[in-house]
Amino acid sequence: MTPTENSHGTDPGSARRGKGDWTRELVELAALFLAAGTAHLFVAGMQSHSGGSYALIALSGLIVLVVVGRRLWRHRRRPVEAPAAPADGVDFEDVQDRSRRLWRLRASVTDSPGRLARLAAGLAALGGNIRTVHVHPVADGAVDEVLLHVPARVTEAELIAAVAEAGGRDATATRADVRELDDVPTRTLNLAKDLVNGRSELVRVLRGVLGDIGVQWREDVLAPGAEGLDGATIRLAAPGGGTLVLERSGSSFTPAEYARARAMAELAQDCRGRMRRDTQQVSVDGAELTLRVADQDDLPMVAEFHERCSAAARYRRYFSPGPSGEKGLQRLLTPALGRAVLALAPTGEVVAMGNLMYDGDIGEIALLVRDDWQRRGVGSVLAARLVEEAGLLGIATLSAHTHVDNTAIARTLRKAGLKLVGAPEPGEWCWMKATAPAVA
Repeated sequence: MTPTENSHGTDPGSARRGKGDWTRELVELAALFLAAGTAHLFVAGMQSHSGGSYALIALSGLIVLVVVGRRLWRHRRRPVEAPAAPADGVDFEDVQDRSRRLWRLRASVTDSPGRLARLAAGLAALGGNIRTVHVHPVADGAVDEVLLHVPARVTEAELIAAVAEAGGRDATATRADVRELDDVPTRTLNLAKDLVNGRSELVRVLRGVLGDIGVQWREDVLAPGAEGLDGATIRLAAPGGGTLVLERSGSSFTPAEYARARAMAELAQDCRGRMRRDTQQVSVDGAELTLRVADQDDLPMVAEFHERCSAAARYRRYFSPGPSGEKGLQRLLTPALGRAVLALAPTGEVVAMGNLMYDGDIGEIALLVRDDWQRRGVGSVLAARLVEEAGLLGIATLSAHTHVDNTAIARTLRKAGLKLVGAPEPGEWCWMKATAPAVA
């Protein structure tokens, strides 16, 4: 069987002509009339005034016009083809969602039958595809939290309007991350595991559980029973001392969210003892130093350490005389504001201190070494430990700021992998290192 034959041994073109498509025959007939008329004129001569020749040529032109018109008419009436079916193993909804955006909706609703159905219908009218729904019971009804994909053209105002038409109130809509599509218990357990293993801090865990919230640490210690929920504010006892104030704009916290936040704060408190025991022994210039994470219990030791550092050393570290009083030192040791690592001599006294401060995926390190322990390699091992801590926390970019004449810290930062990237202020250098891939 040749490539031009079908399974029945016939020409595919003949099969198509059998279905009433006479276009080819008409074109051949027009060509025949044109050839015959032209040949007659050539033989008889242009002066013969033969009407038959001109009639054949005119008929040929008429047939060509009919063929062209028929083709144009068929093209206009051709139906629009349906989109091709996706290949095997491809989820068509996933293909469509590439041009969609993920949103998180929160709204207060009355606890009545059919409320969720009305909300789903309103979102479906915008082309929304609901991925997850969480219902938080509250005193006067419920708070519905919905993750959904909608077309990119849908705006925040349209989403809020759809929720309001469905009977929702105090609605908020924020862009969500695809990693939030996992269920809440699974995400909470994973965050708790990261907290226990030291791969995350309490503030990050709280934002992972509660979403986009503001977190502040205050040195005031909460009185017994002062923890609690007040609308869009949560107050918790901070691990190591002080108070954590959590705030959310646009919507209030629910009792369930408060319970999760308090459980995470208590877990972080339990992890403090483990972090103090997680020590690292290093040998520096013939001395065995101990590196470990600091907390509020180290306040007296850290205060004595700063007193034994010269004013020049403190100025190179802080660009100022240093932390003011006990509250200033407490901020250095507050886990909610970063992470502090101490270097302890064999006698147990602090000889160096490193701080890692971060906001999201951007971190900054700073070092202070006691004068009598400088130029012995203490700063290098401490900087390496801070870079390691930044990697464990998933910090993508690490930076440091130094005075231009501080050549000792410049050598230390280069050894830790940081590179000089510029001078943001007169007399100041900025160093930077990419420690981990940025989270998408």
